[in-house]
Amino acid sequence: MDISFTPQQHAYRAQVRSWLAANLPDAWTEGGLWPAMSEEDEQAFMIDWERRLHAAGYSGIAWPKAYGGQGRDAVDDLIVNEELGAASAPESINTIGRELVAPIILSVGTDAQKRHFVPRILRMEDTWCQGFSEPNAGSDLASIKTRAERKDGKWILRGQKIWTSYAHFASHCILLARTNMDVSPYKGMSLFIVRMDTPGIEVRPIRHINGLCHFNEVFFTDVEVEEDSLIGPLDRGWNVAVEVLGFERATTRLYRQARFSEELRALARHALRTDTINDALRAEIGAIAAELSIMRCHNMRFISRLSSGAHIGEEASFLKLLWSSLHQKIARLAVELLGPELDAMSPIAERFRRIYFTSRGETVYAGSSQIQRNILSERVLGLPRGERRSGR
Repeated sequence: MDISFTPQQHAYRAQVRSWLAANLPDAWTEGGLWPAMSEEDEQAFMIDWERRLHAAGYSGIAWPKAYGGQGRDAVDDLIVNEELGAASAPESINTIGRELVAPIILSVGTDAQKRHFVPRILRMEDTWCQGFSEPNAGSDLASIKTRAERKDGKWILRGQKIWTSYAHFASHCILLARTNMDVSPYKGMSLFIVRMDTPGIEVRPIRHINGLCHFNEVFFTDVEVEEDSLIGPLDRGWNVAVEVLGFERATTRLYRQARFSEELRALARHALRTDTINDALRAEIGAIAAELSIMRCHNMRFISRLSSGAHIGEEASFLKLLWSSLHQKIARLAVELLGPELDAMSPIAERFRRIYFTSRGETVYAGSSQIQRNILSERVLGLPRGERRSGR
């Protein structure tokens, strides 16, 4: 493993850092706080920021130039992500498009799909949601009931999805549906591209405890999509999604470690300013800082392996398990440090209220911690499979 940076890479990091210092939105306050605005204005704010990033050449870093990317390598992708995180730059509201849809299309999509959709994702002309989870099929996607049936040269979709992030303003959905009832559950699912303005789609927002709308229920009633909406091989949608998800767990959101480190430093600075620091808190801050260093080493290990052409498999689940647990530790530390001040209207309280509420779901979404542990124990360590309930 080589985790050193070349002089050219150091220069690229300085270039990215300089651009961020000069171009973070005017309304963006210290520590990455949201300006006071409505959800609609916040969406417009985020879309504008991502378009500026793309125009400057800081999105789609390792994607092929032929499809709108920068054509750089995985190390440069890591550098950009680390600098975005360290600056607490706005996070993407098109993470599904950038981190799931585009990689899947680049991996198994047709050339027409690549040329049409990938550049539009980078330019923020299309925003995406993910139609995977259902009321009775969360982490256990083998239980999905949504059906896709071929009829008169089209696919007819029927079913329900839930916890669908950004569906209330997404233009497209990547949908996992059952296309074959005569094979084992994991072998009978396919992936589809679905426009969200297609007749028969109903979106019902679910309001969070913090008052924001992020999740949604989505209902599909006799929704017609064209034959070319299928992504990858028929009945192999699960295999495609799992392969790309494993790769993406290792390579996307590399900004997390740098962002989490900045959050931890902000809490430490606050404790020093308010004289609330003590030996126990110092030890807790130090322990979290050590885990963040371990997380960065794992990020760099995976990037180093990718750069040498190595395959990234199920061990990428360790990173997902690590970052979701770490962010909850930082959020709990914020509650302990801020105490009653967490209810105040101060900038640091506003920032860590959002972090706390958001972090509560991080051990559930994108694959629950229990599922990640199962993957690691069975597929990486080779331990025997646990007992499964019938029908699973």
